[in-house]
Amino acid sequence: MPKSATPKHLTLLEDVEKCERELVEACLAAPEGASLRLAINSGGGNVYSALAIASVIELRRLKITATVLADCSSSALLVLASCRRRYAAPHASFLFHPMRWSSEEQSRLSAARSWSEEFTRLNRVCEDWLVDRLPISRRTLRQWTREERYITAQELFELEIAEPVPTGEEGVIDISRPAAARTVQTGTRRRRSRAKEAAASRSTKVRRAG
Repeated sequence: MPKSATPKHLTLLEDVEKCERELVEACLAAPEGASLRLAINSGGGNVYSALAIASVIELRRLKITATVLADCSSSALLVLASCRRRYAAPHASFLFHPMRWSSEEQSRLSAARSWSEEFTRLNRVCEDWLVDRLPISRRTLRQWTREERYITAQELFELEIAEPVPTGEEGVIDISRPAAARTVQTGTRRRRSRAKEAAASRSTKVRRAG
C-alpha cells in the first residue's frame, strides 16, 4: 500500500483475523509516529491476529486514538490497550474471558502436549500485555477473566482505562473529524450564537426606544 494512500481513520469492525491484513498494512504504510484514529466494534477473535495488530502499532510508535462504538471484547482488548488514547461510547461493553482451547481432533499426543504449553504461554503473554498497558491490577484482571465479566464503559471511565467520547457544543459526536476541525466548528457556532444574541439585543433596544 503506497504511503499516499494511508488512511487516517482505521476500523476494527469484525473479528480481528478478518481485519488483520488491512490494519497491519495500513500501520506499516503510515509514517513512524503518525497520529491515526481507530474505530472499534469487535468481539475479538484470533489472539495471534490481535497481537500482530497491537505489535505493529507499538513497533511503528503510532499515536492511535481509539473509539469503542459498542463492543470491544476478548482479544480486541489487546489492540485497545496499545492505543495512546482510548474513548468509549457510554453504552459500550467489554468482555474479559479466558482464552478458549482449539485444536485438531486428529492431533498426535506430542502435538497436543506442545499446544498445551503454547496455550499456557500465550495466556500469560496476553495477561502481561493488558496489565503493562492499562491502569489495572493483575488481581482485578484475573477476577474479571475468571468470572467472564462484561465490564461497562462507566466502570472503565472510573478506573481511567478509557474516557467518555467527547461531544460538541450541541451534543453531537463526530469521531471522523480531527479534534482541530471540531474546535473550529464549535468556535464558528459560538460566534454565530453571539451574533444572534447581539442582533436580538439591538432589536429590543430599538423597540423600547420607539
